[in-house]
Amino acid sequence: MTFEQLFAILRARWIIASGIFLLVLSSVTAFTLLKAKTYTAVASVVVDIKSPDPIAGVVLSGAASPSFLMTQIDVMTSQRVALKVVADLRLNEVPSLRQNWMDATKGTGDFKGWLADRFRLSLEVHPSRGSNVINVAYTGAEPNFSAAIVNAFIKAYLDVNMQLRTDPAKQYNQFFDTNAKQLREQLQATQSRLSDFQQKEGIVVTDERLDVEMARLNELSSQLVQMQSAVADSISRQAAVNAQGDKTQDVMMNPLVSTLKANLVQQENQLEQLSTKLGDEHPQVRELRNSIADMRRKIELEVRRVSGSFGISNAVNQSREAQIRSSLEAQRSKVLKMKAVRDQASMLQRDADNAQRAYEGVLIRQNNTHLESKALLDNVAALEYATAPSVPSGPRVLNNIALGGVAGIVLALTAALLAERRDRRLRTYGEIEGLTHLPPMGSIPAFKKRLKNSELPQRFRPMPRQVKALA
Repeated sequence: MTFEQLFAILRARWIIASGIFLLVLSSVTAFTLLKAKTYTAVASVVVDIKSPDPIAGVVLSGAASPSFLMTQIDVMTSQRVALKVVADLRLNEVPSLRQNWMDATKGTGDFKGWLADRFRLSLEVHPSRGSNVINVAYTGAEPNFSAAIVNAFIKAYLDVNMQLRTDPAKQYNQFFDTNAKQLREQLQATQSRLSDFQQKEGIVVTDERLDVEMARLNELSSQLVQMQSAVADSISRQAAVNAQGDKTQDVMMNPLVSTLKANLVQQENQLEQLSTKLGDEHPQVRELRNSIADMRRKIELEVRRVSGSFGISNAVNQSREAQIRSSLEAQRSKVLKMKAVRDQASMLQRDADNAQRAYEGVLIRQNNTHLESKALLDNVAALEYATAPSVPSGPRVLNNIALGGVAGIVLALTAALLAERRDRRLRTYGEIEGLTHLPPMGSIPAFKKRLKNSELPQRFRPMPRQVKALA
């Protein structure tokens, strides 16, 4: 369809088109003028995503993500916040609202939930472009009521946001409190076992008996080594004395044996001289021989005595070695027992230390969560509270009339085209040429108003010879 055909249809159907256009435009204008005025109250909150947490002292990594503001918007428009608004303003006690609920739902469902959903539908929340400010707007029939609803939403949002932050801390605080009590009981039990064991075994914190016993054990070990050397030496000396008699150095070094041997040598020299002078049968010679024999017996007795002393010394050394060995074994057993006791005490002490560290760690976390549960600061704050608007935000008369005019034009065109479709007629010469594939010869003027030949369009003006031929 060409514009020429469209204009021809509108010219032919102008009554229908203009009637529908005026009807739509007048209806929209009347509806706009009769519609009650609405007022929009606007407020805003600011979200500080860079300030550190007052308890932890660090910046939360999730706060810098782009979805953080959208999450805050979802929280603000949630039913929990809306229900808190209804509860704070006590809107559920307003009889007119309850009557509206009864008329709309016949008493079905929850009245508070219905009110919350109704206020959520009229609430507009959107972030400012390029900033961390969230704008909140509510449109209502009364300016004071709209401002009150917006301010109540902001207050409820701040309260809910604080609850969302402190409620997990309160739950964690209860959890850590329970664990702290259990760990404190475990710590007391381990410390009690350690104390009882120390009292039973006679162990004190600064007990140095193990060091003393270790020193004594080392001393006994040294004495045993020395005594073993002495026993080996005495055994070798006794064996040498038993084998060689008075020829051993130990016997020869004996003062009495040395003296007796010196006297024996002297008497033997005298005997040799007297025997040469007096003869062997002389009484002095006999007496001297008897003295020499008596001296030799004394030497033999002394040698046997000295040899016996080596045996006694060897026996004493062996006895002392056995005693020292026995003392060493007893001391070693005592030290091992003390080490076992100390190891057990150390194990109990480590258990007590571990229980102490676990209890202190849980106590620190409990203190942090307790502070977080009592926190009154948050990274969200009200930037501007709403005031009652003095100028209504709706209805927008000029905008509505303009939109009504556009809608009237569209509906008028639609109605004209539908009417033309039901009563199809040839409106332009182009349609005749399209159907007959022949050029037009002339036009019949309208009966209501006869047009002069000069008023006809140039292309539809008949040629003179064609008119003569028709006559």
